[in-house]
Amino acid sequence: MKKITLAICAALASASASADTILGFDATLGAWKPAYSGTIGVDNFNVDEFALAEDNVTFIQAALEHPIPLIPNILVAHSKIETNGATTLDENVTFGDETFVAGSELSANMTLSHTDATLYYEILDNWVNLDLGLTARMYDGDFQGDGVIGLACIPESAPCPSVQQTETIELSGVLPMVYGVARFDLPFTGWSIIAQGNGTSYNGDRHTDLTAKIRWDFVPALDFAIEAGYRSMTLDVKELDALQSDLEIKGPYLGLNLHL
Repeated sequence: MKKITLAICAALASASASADTILGFDATLGAWKPAYSGTIGVDNFNVDEFALAEDNVTFIQAALEHPIPLIPNILVAHSKIETNGATTLDENVTFGDETFVAGSELSANMTLSHTDATLYYEILDNWVNLDLGLTARMYDGDFQGDGVIGLACIPESAPCPSVQQTETIELSGVLPMVYGVARFDLPFTGWSIIAQGNGTSYNGDRHTDLTAKIRWDFVPALDFAIEAGYRSMTLDVKELDALQSDLEIKGPYLGLNLHL
């Protein structure tokens, strides 16, 4: 009886350890400092003209892995991307249904915030980790242009009125994307090398979002880690909602990770 009791206890301990290994929660909160390049609008206006602000972008993601076969794991992520800038137009430019004439003082506010819902499977789980799945990226953004141009006055000393123009182009579509992440753990060091990405190309639209980073488990007992790396996103869309763009958004990334 004593041997049977010990065997049962050993089996329960083994099952508990296995469950701890299989069932997991991973969350990252980070800041991304991107620069913007490329074109926007039907006239392929160069966004460098706006000198868009390179403010920090808040980024958060959380993943839950479970031991149930055939049912995918789930990851949810959100990036809040907002920037603005201004320029004086050298030529006429059309955004949406509004044409801003040469000489206008044009300010731009651009929001490319998005939320990802990802279903994925864990293909490898060792010192090499590989996850593959599908993502639905939901955009909640827009591009707003505000232009002001002064009218010619006769006589020139008279007060001159100005004409104001405003146009807002919505971006609220959903893009299906392929998802993948590979992590290479350096044994006995607490360091990992991680490559994570989403990508799609369909019906004239092309979108990629790639991150390369290193992770250091600086408090292993508490499952806390620091991440640092580089994130690069391209948004070449013509058919997604009303916004047309060929943008590249890239820059360094820093985050805090919790893994249970």
